[in-house]
Amino acid sequence: MTVTADLEKRLAALDAALAKGISDADAGRVKPGDEVLDRLEAKYKAMAERTK
Repeated sequence: MTVTADLEKRLAALDAALAKGISDADAGRVKPGDEVLDRLEAKYKAMAERTK
């Protein structure tokens, strides 16, 4: 595969991912950022505790 073809393939995949994200947001399939960050913080704190 040429560099140009590879770049075009990657850009097409990025475009598709962005379109899906925008569609999800428009449809209300989102969560507040602080809710997500709180969940991730708890998850990784628990993982760290298990490795001690």
